[in-house]
Amino acid sequence: MPNISLRQRHNKNPDELRELIKQMAATLEERYQLSSRWLNNDEVEVTRSGIKGRITLGAAEVKVDIKLGLMMAAFKSTIESEISRSMAKKLA
Repeated sequence: MPNISLRQRHNKNPDELRELIKQMAATLEERYQLSSRWLNNDEVEVTRSGIKGRITLGAAEVKVDIKLGLMMAAFKSTIESEISRSMAKKLA
């Protein structure tokens, strides 16, 4: 299965970071019909048919790890660039 693994450094406080990640998750829901749910204060699970991933909030870095099913593999570069662009814009 194709994987997407992205990292973005940040200097946000925890509350500000959570709000930015909520906005990013909402964008993913809108564009790719991903469902998101907070597993705890520092992890968000994103899923839909053919996609399963996790966004992990760290003190200085946000990590996004996503596994794509075969049907979604064709969209890997589009999804990866969209997430990377969103992370850079919101967290830089």
